Amino acid sequence: MPKVTVIFSLLLIALGGGAFLLAATPTALIPAYAGGALLVIGGCALAFEGARKYLMHFATIVAALGAIAPGAALAIRASQMSPLALTVNLGMFALCSTLLALQIRAFVRARSQAAQSVVGSEKPG
Repeated sequence: MPKVTVIFSLLLIALGGGAFLLAATPTALIPAYAGGALLVIGGCALAFEGARKYLMHFATIVAALGAIAPGAALAIRASQMSPLALTVNLGMFALCSTLLALQIRAFVRARSQAAQSVVGSEKPG
């Protein structure tokens, strides 16, 4: 999952950087900020295997916030946004929501595998 997080972080950085080149406003970099945070977290998770579980939980929080922020902005004022702002918000929402869903799926899978290994290791008494 850390590699997937790094890939999504690079996509968010590219989205924010491209938007900044087109609009030259600091708010266009918001996806890049979220991507930068995810890149640091994903890189640390790759480097520190003992802390990977905790870092991936933290990345899930960042992805959730990264999905909530543009989702709220779209719900409140999508009709007032410029085409570029609308595209960037939709892109950030799609990327962060997808990453969030993948992370939740990985957590559920890991939890069920751990539960099966505990059940499988019990000896009949």
